[in-house]
Amino acid sequence: MATQGTIPQPARLAEERQALEAVLASPRFRKNPRLTHLLEYICQKYFEGDTDNIKEYSIAADVFHRPESFDQATDSIVRVEVYRLRKKLREFYEGEGAHEPIEIVVATGHYLPEFVDRTAIEPHFPSVPDQNQETAPGDSSVAAPMTSRRFVQKNRIFLYVLPVIICALIVARLSSNLVHLTRSSNAPIASTPFAPVLPSGPEIRIRCGYSRPIFKDHEGNVWMGDRYFSGGATTDLPDQYIARTRDSEMYLTSRSGTFSYKIPLKPGTYEMRLYFAETTYSPTSSLGGGENSRVFNVQLNGALLLSQFDIVADAGANTADVRVFKDIHPGPDGNLQLNFSSVLGESMINAIEIVPGIAHHQRPIRMVAQNEFFVDKAGDLWSPDTYFGGGQLANDKITVAGTEDPGLYAGERYGNFSYALPADKGSYALTLYFAEKYWGTSQSKTGGVGSRVFDVLCNGTALTRNLDILKEAGPGHAFKKTFHGLHPNAQGKLIVSFVPDQNYASVDAVELEEETE
Repeated sequence: MATQGTIPQPARLAEERQALEAVLASPRFRKNPRLTHLLEYICQKYFEGDTDNIKEYSIAADVFHRPESFDQATDSIVRVEVYRLRKKLREFYEGEGAHEPIEIVVATGHYLPEFVDRTAIEPHFPSVPDQNQETAPGDSSVAAPMTSRRFVQKNRIFLYVLPVIICALIVARLSSNLVHLTRSSNAPIASTPFAPVLPSGPEIRIRCGYSRPIFKDHEGNVWMGDRYFSGGATTDLPDQYIARTRDSEMYLTSRSGTFSYKIPLKPGTYEMRLYFAETTYSPTSSLGGGENSRVFNVQLNGALLLSQFDIVADAGANTADVRVFKDIHPGPDGNLQLNFSSVLGESMINAIEIVPGIAHHQRPIRMVAQNEFFVDKAGDLWSPDTYFGGGQLANDKITVAGTEDPGLYAGERYGNFSYALPADKGSYALTLYFAEKYWGTSQSKTGGVGSRVFDVLCNGTALTRNLDILKEAGPGHAFKKTFHGLHPNAQGKLIVSFVPDQNYASVDAVELEEETE
């Protein structure tokens, strides 16, 4: 790998160019000209030795045609696209590029590409020379055998000492556990948010009842047309509004009746999301109905997953209902099997999503009240908010102080609204991000403490009352509140409600993380 500011040697340069060509020739990059242009740009700068100019501002101007006034503090276009690029590169090398000898890596927090040899290097242990071997006076080879002998002797000593070290570590670990258990019996240990590294791996998204090859949602995720099914019938509805989603179209096709899905899956831990919306039985439907019009069971690999499931009772009619399940594994036959059986009416489903999971923990939910993605300084991706009911989005013109990530506060959802956050069983920490960017600022030129006051509730229980952002933090200043020990309701949701007392309620970003108890 060449150091920054240098051009690789001709032979190595040819190999690295070939590695780039292999990536660009893959179907996943040919279908994404935006990421292709980004990867070509940073690699070409690297090949030319112009690595000092692989910077966020240069990429924004040259690749994404941002103006000279580009402000990376409030516009995270480069971080978002590089985040996507890293993901696509990982998918390539886990799939069709699995046998490529060189891997292109863009490390988190950096934009400089690295060309890493993927061929495993076998460790070499120099042999011990014959101690009776004669050497000529002044022969430089004398030093090498002595070094080799010492190297081997040290490794032998290490092999003798290693079991002792392992035993000591085991004893220390057991002692630590005993101390932990003793403490646990005397006093409770506070729950703390779990900070996982999101795993990479195969992602399967199926839009049920959809006859075309692919469907792309508002986040850019690609969903396959319906497959791996047996039995049932398809439904394709005309355009209509579905609440609590930015992707109403995804809920207009479905598979219904008595049916099953047998989805091939590599061994591992996954997180699964099932997507439902009741569009047939509702007060506005010609068929009428509501609760108790459609009731069914869902089994996963032979075990009951959802019993007497009623979409309207779960979420309401014409409303997106997302149920999430962690610690999902394929069956012994290498398939994940879902069986849908009717109790009343016909069972149905709109979409199935299976992504790499975190053992015993749900993947975090991070959303900004904006129409664009945002990547924070820690490298975490924040998606445009969804799961919302009510409220309006506003793009604010004030740059928020008191934070390393002012772009996190660039927008807000305001009004009387709520989020229905899908959550599997567990204990969760909810962090809400606020900034008062209207009252008491140059935008309104009026108002002060008491101009905006509201309550925040979770599943009907008050988290905070009479919240006044201006009073808590002052105008244009970042402020966040974290609430611990929250548990989903029987419908697998955390319903976070923002209820106005004076003027409109407001929030800039929402983060949900499962806690370790």
